Amino acid sequence: MSTADILAAGAAAAFTVDLLIYPLDTLKTRWQSPSLEHRSIPRFKGLYQGVGSVVIATLPAAGAFFTVYETVRFHLPSHPLSNALASSIGELTSCAILTPAEVIKQRAQVIDSKTNRISPIPSSVRAFQNIKFYRHLWTGYTALAARNMPFTALQFMMFERLKKRWLPDKSAGVASTIGWAGLAAGLSGTVAAVVTTPVDVVKTRIMLRADERLRARDVVKDVLATEGFKGLFRGGTFRGAWTMVGSGLYLGVYEGAKLWLKERRKRKESQAETDGL
Repeated sequence: MSTADILAAGAAAAFTVDLLIYPLDTLKTRWQSPSLEHRSIPRFKGLYQGVGSVVIATLPAAGAFFTVYETVRFHLPSHPLSNALASSIGELTSCAILTPAEVIKQRAQVIDSKTNRISPIPSSVRAFQNIKFYRHLWTGYTALAARNMPFTALQFMMFERLKKRWLPDKSAGVASTIGWAGLAAGLSGTVAAVVTTPVDVVKTRIMLRADERLRARDVVKDVLATEGFKGLFRGGTFRGAWTMVGSGLYLGVYEGAKLWLKERRKRKESQAETDGL
């Protein structure tokens, strides 16, 4: 499969998820915030605060992830640990692109939706303006990578195994591929999401307070002192629901798009050979 096909399939998957699942991510972020006032449910439009920054960054980030993942995986033996390693390396690359957008997005998600309706300035722009120094845009890269690497490693180990079991027939159509791959991704993603929720809580709080340059261990101590152990799993329900649907759509569309692009390429090559006779 060509790099262009991988990039196109990854972009299609990312764009689909960003538009459909973003409200659940907003609710998760607000619930994980240390501020009680942020935990209120915003108006419908407020559920999409900050989506612009994510759409812009997610498309190249997703393309970079899948390009690295497929390339590394191609050069490794077929084994669950190979999938874990390839996805982890892909995440390190993707997170470098995604971190600034993630900082802006999460700060935009907790802006009061009522105030945002009055202001003519988009929430993403307002969140960006509140960043004191540009270097703070990469605050939380370590926390984001620390969350995403074990998450994707666990998910892709399970996902590739389930996909191989449920989609053994390579002649499966695009719709069937999207359905079964989506189910495999949703189930594996939910398990990985629940396990890594504590790291997600730490990452969210570090990014919401990017200017303070918080350390992960200090955030953990604060959460344990104020909310107890259950505080580390705050937002786990939203995260599990978001991941079940989001991962299902993301990897389902990705696998379906890969198959569709591959079949289209074969049809064009076949047509070219026929025309050349």
